[in-house]
Amino acid sequence: MGSFFQFGEDIEGFSYKVINERDARASAGIMFLLGLTSLFSVFIFRTLFWAELFSITFIFEFIVRVFYNPKYSPYMLLGGLIVKNQYPDWVEAKPKQFAWGLGMLLGAFMSYYIIFDVISLVRLWICVVCLVLLFLESAFGICLGCMLYIKLNLTPKNCPGGVCKAPPDSRFGKKEVLLLAIFTSLFISGYFALDRIKHVETANVIIIDE
Repeated sequence: MGSFFQFGEDIEGFSYKVINERDARASAGIMFLLGLTSLFSVFIFRTLFWAELFSITFIFEFIVRVFYNPKYSPYMLLGGLIVKNQYPDWVEAKPKQFAWGLGMLLGAFMSYYIIFDVISLVRLWICVVCLVLLFLESAFGICLGCMLYIKLNLTPKNCPGGVCKAPPDSRFGKKEVLLLAIFTSLFISGYFALDRIKHVETANVIIIDE
């Protein structure tokens, strides 16, 4: 029973409790996909059912993670099953606990809107914020809650991505920023050029048909 009610695992070689970052990222990816799909269903099928169902699982997930044990939360279990053949990436549990506590707080706000059936832009923005946080963690390994934990000077030892002690990356400087700006400008210009060509072709087809 004691092993169930704990946050993080005791792994040999670490003097602090740890979380498998691969499980966390996999679960974030699953939640992002389901959350985005449920959000689209609101606009496509004109129903809140799937969005509210996902929100309930989101809230339950973080309650289990924070108050019981993330190892046994539904999405972490599913994520762990998917990446079970990958070598574990152990990170300190405390920054994750802080970040997931913030996730649970967002879930608490969401539960108010669900229980009282309140339709509001605030409700939509909470969903968007949650999806953005999930996407950043799953796609880039960026845990904003963990970064906030660091900013509060809570002295973590081993953060996801090594951001606690990683030196500034010299690979990304002014040249790289300039190249990104050029590519972005080219893509935007290409989009408008293609859009203009398609409109001209459509207009010519209409004229021929007439």
